[in-house]
Amino acid sequence: MGISSIGVRASVPGVTEKVAEETLPSIDGRAAKASVRQLVSTGPWFQRFMLLSVVFMPFQYALTLSVGFPLKISEILAVLGIGTYVLGRRSKPRGMDVAVGAALFLAVATVLSAIVNLTPTESGLRAVGYERGFQTDLLLYSGYAFLALSFWAVLRRVERHKIVRATVLSIWLCGVAVLLQWASSITGNTSIIGLLGFRTLGVDGTVETLRSGPFLEGQHLGFFAGAAILVALYNRSYPAAAIAALCILYSQSTTAYAGIAAGVALIVVLKFSKVVGPLIVAALAGVLVLLFSDTLRNTLGRQLAKIGFTEFAPDYQFATTSLNQRGVKTEISFDMSKDNPLFGVGPGRYGAFFDQYVNGRQLPWIYSTDQTRPIAENAYAHVAAELGYCALIAFCMLILCLIWRNRRTSPVLVMVAIFVALGVATQSSWTFLPIWAVFGLLAADDREKEPEPGSPAAPVLG
Repeated sequence: MGISSIGVRASVPGVTEKVAEETLPSIDGRAAKASVRQLVSTGPWFQRFMLLSVVFMPFQYALTLSVGFPLKISEILAVLGIGTYVLGRRSKPRGMDVAVGAALFLAVATVLSAIVNLTPTESGLRAVGYERGFQTDLLLYSGYAFLALSFWAVLRRVERHKIVRATVLSIWLCGVAVLLQWASSITGNTSIIGLLGFRTLGVDGTVETLRSGPFLEGQHLGFFAGAAILVALYNRSYPAAAIAALCILYSQSTTAYAGIAAGVALIVVLKFSKVVGPLIVAALAGVLVLLFSDTLRNTLGRQLAKIGFTEFAPDYQFATTSLNQRGVKTEISFDMSKDNPLFGVGPGRYGAFFDQYVNGRQLPWIYSTDQTRPIAENAYAHVAAELGYCALIAFCMLILCLIWRNRRTSPVLVMVAIFVALGVATQSSWTFLPIWAVFGLLAADDREKEPEPGSPAAPVLG
């Protein structure tokens, strides 16, 4: 619609409000309902690719292509989005802030760490999982780091309400994938999901313990669903929020429960009047559900047992195994960082140096075999071990900036930021792309910059 036509319509009595509603975004930033087709048929091409990357973000294990390493749909679309942004007509720069500075420092730290550690000088490195060679592997993982940082830098230039809507659509795709894996697990027929690249065996090697959906692990699914449920609530997309809640239950992820609880607690402490009442009602409803549901009581008991409160599930064997294992690997990470405080051991090198830092610590038997490549399973510890303390400070500064930036935007977005701040402590890698998808949402503007009054682009609303 041209500018002049907007002015004519707005001058007609009775249509001013309608035109304003059509041309201006909503005050609270909630996303208008939109289909995938609507998201990808408007706006510059880089924006369309980036939004599609968000939509397909759940497929971090299923539907991947093996090209010497697992290539994901979201990564392909992200590369297309970054490429079209760089080659196309770019939007006006938003300027430098602390978050951008922290991300740039992470990029510089990655380059310096890669240069310093390109050729390993120590003997006795663990070769399991490094079939491509230590140098090639380091370059590959440096590439993952730059992909994650570039993805965030470009995604933050897309309007927030569009990223929110793309996230809501991704919940529905994730729900379909979880339903497919769940149906396969209860029927014992995993041939279809096997062809699609899903996991077909659970944590103990049986079909019954499948809980990852389109991800590699249940805690990956829990992280995605925990952030997604808050984004859906922010957008008032309650059916999608219900789907995300079911995904959390399916994932059995303690990360999701703890992160959401921490976000809710912070909101209550800060006394956001608009949400305290509904939260109290939701808590009371939850208590009532627990009183009449043995299944949910057992689920809650097991989650509490996994973080040390074993009295709530005394029959749950090895309840704290995961927590203890993650704690040991975090200790190993910071031992590495103490010996390599400035540049770390190099991108992707945590597993190579792992054996040198075990020092009699108790770990499952599989870590003494050639069947697995150890990972930190804590993004903070991962950054410290592989890139050094300065990079860790930059990573923490980025997260703190995103929390601070959204303090006056929406209490729900503050909950999202708090959830991510806690959730990354259980993630296998700091370059896990869903982390940066949420970072991009938190860093994006609520709406495009409004034109200056009197400028040619300013609509005449009468």
